[in-house]
Amino acid sequence: MTMTADKEFVYWKSDKNWYKINREKDRYELTELAPERARKSFEEFKKRNSKFYKD
Repeated sequence: MTMTADKEFVYWKSDKNWYKINREKDRYELTELAPERARKSFEEFKKRNSKFYKD
């Protein structure tokens, strides 16, 4: 799968088994099933949405 740089930061959402919604914190979290590329993508997503991921 080829992604553009603009879409790479949401690659982690390409498989519903890789993430879940933490309703207490009202934000996404990765599951242990997420591969390395999804983890890197999620880190970029968190940087772009830092006001929600301060801890």
